[in-house]
Amino acid sequence: MSKNNRDSSELFYSFFSLFQPKQVKEAEIEDEWKAHVLPHSSIRSLAPNLWQITGILSSLIAPREMVIYRLPDSTLLIHSAIALADREMQQLEALGTPNILIVPNRIHRLDARVYKQRYPNLKIVAPAAAKPYVEEVVPVDAIAEDLLPDYGIICHQPEGIRPQELVYEIPLSNGKALLFTDILFNLTEAYLDTYAPCSKFTLRWLGAIGYFGITPLGRRFFMTDKIIYRHWLEKLADRVTPLQVISVAHGEPITVNCDRQLRQAADRLS
Repeated sequence: MSKNNRDSSELFYSFFSLFQPKQVKEAEIEDEWKAHVLPHSSIRSLAPNLWQITGILSSLIAPREMVIYRLPDSTLLIHSAIALADREMQQLEALGTPNILIVPNRIHRLDARVYKQRYPNLKIVAPAAAKPYVEEVVPVDAIAEDLLPDYGIICHQPEGIRPQELVYEIPLSNGKALLFTDILFNLTEAYLDTYAPCSKFTLRWLGAIGYFGITPLGRRFFMTDKIIYRHWLEKLADRVTPLQVISVAHGEPITVNCDRQLRQAADRLS
């Protein structure tokens, strides 16, 4: 990646790292969790031992997604944490004890610190490339590439993408799931009508609505080689079988024809 592209990518990351919940005084620290709770959906099942929640940061930008996965030891792995209201946190805890929190990149770190405060034994995990940026808000206990294989999770390093995040291959009872973050979106009309209808004008102007794939902004700021990235997505579709679920940080999860849809995302780069 050229120096100019690196500099513009840094500006892009910095812009999307500006969003913060309202600040609380030290004397009100017990209310800090509540300050992080923004509108969100209920917890919904994607597959056995796999759940997802949609959070709304603003009615004008794309919603975000949090994934909960029950590990073989019955504890929970959380990907891209969202602070939830009391009822949903009780439901989450009924699923298992939070054990691992993946902070997937430097943008999706907003609620990591309050999760660590709430669950002191929670392991904060980040990709090696994201660790210095995650540690600006919360200490990192382990590198994803080192720890997660011990739990049967494969960490895929995207090719043709600036080092920033990983794709996680999660074993399910009936196949596999892939957890993406920002290098693929799936902002369908129905999804936005449900969670952020006011964002549709801006997102349509940005060319981000109506398809599963990398967005124009993703191409501009994340992608370093279109051909290499396309081939990498194709290899992922071939190797991860049977693929039952694809989750992205922004958009509707895919639970039907996952391998075909992953190949179609690759074809859009042709």
